Amino acid sequence: MISLYVVLGILAVLIVVPLVALSLIVDDWSRDLTTNHAETTRSHPNEMLRPLTVSGDRPSVAVDVSEAIERLKNWKIESITPEGKRTIIHATRTTKLFKFTDDIRVYLNDVEGGIQITATSQSRVGKGDLGQNPRNIAELMSKVREQVES
Repeated sequence: MISLYVVLGILAVLIVVPLVALSLIVDDWSRDLTTNHAETTRSHPNEMLRPLTVSGDRPSVAVDVSEAIERLKNWKIESITPEGKRTIIHATRTTKLFKFTDDIRVYLNDVEGGIQITATSQSRVGKGDLGQNPRNIAELMSKVREQVES
């Protein structure tokens, strides 16, 4: 009888612990289970998911953004491509546990008063990202803000 309780206890832990962990990760259940893409938007409620405008020229801002990306763990710069009045920085981020790769593109656009920084993040696999793509952008924009303010 005790072994039955032990088995039921183990099963309960195997079910409850992942559900609790998942509930701590997922911010928006309607979005995070069905969407594997995120981008900065002007009206986003999270300030870290809004475009950032900084002073300077694109080459110097590209250096700042690149240095910010290099400081992020599990991130790698894949390419930096100047295109007319914008520069695109393609980076990847690999998740710790399952080694999934997310593609992050940072757009540096010439605007009046400086350079506007926008970003997108896209998972390579799956239908939902459990909120990882918005977290990628927020993490990136936080580091970029630190970099340009220093």
